[in-house]
Amino acid sequence: MPETTAPKKNWGRWGADDERGALNLIDDTKRASDYEVLRTGKIYSLGLPIQRSGVPVFEYRGPAQRLTLASQTDGAFWESFGEAMDIPTDGAGGNEDLLIFGTHSGTHLDALCHVYHDDHMYNGFETSTFGSYGGAARNSIHQVDGVAGRAVMLDVAAHLGVPWLDPMFRITDDVLEEVREAQGTSIRPGDILLVRTGWIDSFYDSLANGTELSAAQAGIDQSAVDFIDRYDIALVGSDNGAVECLPCDETLLSVHVKLLVHRGINLLEFADLRGMAADGVHECFLVIAPMKVVGGTGSPVNPIAIA
Repeated sequence: MPETTAPKKNWGRWGADDERGALNLIDDTKRASDYEVLRTGKIYSLGLPIQRSGVPVFEYRGPAQRLTLASQTDGAFWESFGEAMDIPTDGAGGNEDLLIFGTHSGTHLDALCHVYHDDHMYNGFETSTFGSYGGAARNSIHQVDGVAGRAVMLDVAAHLGVPWLDPMFRITDDVLEEVREAQGTSIRPGDILLVRTGWIDSFYDSLANGTELSAAQAGIDQSAVDFIDRYDIALVGSDNGAVECLPCDETLLSVHVKLLVHRGINLLEFADLRGMAADGVHECFLVIAPMKVVGGTGSPVNPIAIA
């Protein structure tokens, strides 16, 4: 339903100059208590591989490129290093790479500056603070520093008994609550919410069978933000490309606006939740370490979940 009242905002909740948003909910005391979720010590990597093909990518961002800077073919190059230090190379050399990829390709974390609405970003900072050369002067990804805390996964696909949701399925507040209750999963203020749609499973199935994948993606709709508010969630992730449903619910980037802009909640996209789902793991201690890209709108990540 369209909003009839002013949207909820966390602007000023943690101070007028705050650039960390809802991550402030994960303080040292909570983080220390979150370790109680550890049961088996098993590690799950939620990151997709970085490669030129065989991974999901939005066309305008382009695929990742791994280029070779130096290899065993560059004997003269390595000889010059030895000569510069007046020592023999003795057959030593090295292999080095150069990576070129969009910061929102593959598994990545959105910075709070990633999306704007009505010329403002989270906490009221104006879009004019973002420049082409320096990037984001406010809400940059480097402000995240690192994330570590309890995460809960609501496996919507498994709950509905399907390998993946229909592309046009909208995950509502009611659906999330139904899955939470069925799983018996408790959610505490400051927890990280992971929502599994099965989209990555459908991507790899399509790749293996040579079938065309729908451009639409199941994801949370605007009503699901009420669920996130109710439990005071610190960060939201999903195994699809935008966390929210595609096409977006009613207006462009509507859920991004409500979470990133209004509430200061970072989004983890293209999280590979297949391993956790296969083992029926619904809670874990999650560590996300984005690169400290000053001015960056996001960062590729390899989130590590420990169950």
